[in-house]
Amino acid sequence: MVYFLVKVLFMLQLFIMMHNSHGCKPSFDIHNDLPKNTPRLKFHCASGDDDLGYHYPAIGSDFHWSFCATPSTLFFCHFWWNGKDLSFDVFNTLFGCVTDGHVPDYVVNCHWQVKADGINLGYFDNDVQQIIYTKYRDW
Repeated sequence: MVYFLVKVLFMLQLFIMMHNSHGCKPSFDIHNDLPKNTPRLKFHCASGDDDLGYHYPAIGSDFHWSFCATPSTLFFCHFWWNGKDLSFDVFNTLFGCVTDGHVPDYVVNCHWQVKADGINLGYFDNDVQQIIYTKYRDW
């Protein structure tokens, strides 16, 4: 029985290493697609190991970061805009950005889009050669 458990754990670790070896770097973009002439967007993102600090991207610009993930990696962000705020996980699984997300399994390049009506989660669809967004949270 112990041999079987060791074998299963080894295979799991091997799977994770293979999954990470083809890129090892999930990447994220936060796109500021708020209307022109509106208050400034502010956000702060962090994990248990890394604090990415506070950011104030201009309208039409984005913030990008990448990292090597493990099964326990979790990144969260807190967004503030126009008297509103949201806080949630932006990465909590190796298998599609967030467990309650709207991206296909094994997507590792997640796109967060901040708009006046809320925040969308997207992924690049190779078939149509564009980012497909779905509403993730309302303000």
